[in-house]
Amino acid sequence: MGSVSLPHPSLSPVKSISSQITSTEVVVIGAGLAGLAAAVRLAMFGKKVILLEKHYVVGGLNSFYARKGRKFDVGLHALTNYPSPSSGKSSPLLKLCRQLRIPIDELKLLPQSHSRITFGEQSLRFNNDFQYFLSQVEEAFPSSIDAFLKLLKMMEQFPAYSVDAEELSTRSILRDSGIDPLLGEMLLCPTCYYGSARPDDIDFPTFIMLFDAIFKQGLSRPEDGIRAILNPLTAKLKELGVDRRMNSAVRSIQTKGDKAKEVILESGETIKAEKIISTCGIRETESLLQENCIEPNEAQTGQFSIIESIRVFKGHPKDLSWDETVIFFNRSNRFVYDCPKGLVDLESGVICMPDNYGTNHQTEESKLRVTHPANFHRWSQLSEAQYLKEKNYWEKTMLDNALSYLPGGLEKRELLHQRTELLDTFTPKTIKRFTSHINGTLYGSPTKKRDGSTKYKNLYLAGTDQGYVGIVGAMLGGIAVANNQILRAG
Repeated sequence: MGSVSLPHPSLSPVKSISSQITSTEVVVIGAGLAGLAAAVRLAMFGKKVILLEKHYVVGGLNSFYARKGRKFDVGLHALTNYPSPSSGKSSPLLKLCRQLRIPIDELKLLPQSHSRITFGEQSLRFNNDFQYFLSQVEEAFPSSIDAFLKLLKMMEQFPAYSVDAEELSTRSILRDSGIDPLLGEMLLCPTCYYGSARPDDIDFPTFIMLFDAIFKQGLSRPEDGIRAILNPLTAKLKELGVDRRMNSAVRSIQTKGDKAKEVILESGETIKAEKIISTCGIRETESLLQENCIEPNEAQTGQFSIIESIRVFKGHPKDLSWDETVIFFNRSNRFVYDCPKGLVDLESGVICMPDNYGTNHQTEESKLRVTHPANFHRWSQLSEAQYLKEKNYWEKTMLDNALSYLPGGLEKRELLHQRTELLDTFTPKTIKRFTSHINGTLYGSPTKKRDGSTKYKNLYLAGTDQGYVGIVGAMLGGIAVANNQILRAG
């Protein structure tokens, strides 16, 4: 059971070209979704853009890899903000497609069947019809429905999408809302797993955005997975003449006074830029500002990371009576969302069956993805032999744990083993390796900058640490920085 077979990040030796100096209008650091979207948007309006990526695959954590002739999405469990007919032009996903001039039909979106949150013996089911979710809440927590409706009204009135939105504790707000404490814990689980960088909590604006994205709008998946998003973006980069440079790691960002002046590459090349957008995170960007000698700020350093096991098996999940798309689970009534003390925390997790998107179930193989919180530092301290041994152990342990949340799962364990064709797992070390996020963190720093500003007038942040989460949020964040900080500024 090998490790995830993403392209190896180590690069061939690059001949030093330290004497080369290039000038451009905008440098975008990082070809993840925020960086791709920002670069496309700027180029659409005639800006000269250089897009830098240290690896030779685009997408960051939301990329894909191939193994034994099969394509695997790394980050894509679900594309949120499904644009139902009732959402009209207000859908964030439709807005995103308009901004990037990508026809929504090109994504070939497949809606979820239905999904579930399970805490102990209590479950809440949801699909892409919000009224169904409301009926589930009323059925499971009849005494909380009035308080829950008041909470929804308060969420609608809160300026969550404003760059000036106050970052309040969602746990505190849910505790004071009057809803059943268990219902509050169940609402935290999917929203935290899909976008919280805070230990054991999520800031209220992000909670509202994710609640809207998951429950009010719903989940879907492009028929071709993340490639349906990455391919149009890279095609547009080429069409618009963006200088996209892969294998181009940044050594430092040089500053003078209140401005960033140039980007120095590991190859030695200097790129002078009028504007710089960094999508690699607050702490990671600070580490590039070497002349400032910034001391590590643990309050700004994210800790939450994951381990995920992906199992390929013959047939379709429905052959095993598994018809749900995503399952968020927690053993007890109290949801704990934090970096575990051990290698892996089995108390809570996520199960995704991507082949349960859409209604066409004619497939020879399917995937079962199981995700749990994991400790980057514990995984990083293992020797290679220990690392492989622990991966083997946790692959099996995670599967057994996940089967207990699937109908008749434990009784079908042997059948699933017989049908298994391939098993692959990535750990926090893998995330660190391919995103360069400190601690292999999934959602960056708990500190966010929604407007993308920094103390330098022409250096901006986009992506994870801008505070707009998920695939749609990351891309809209990149577009927002391009629009508000560069295009509108002239």
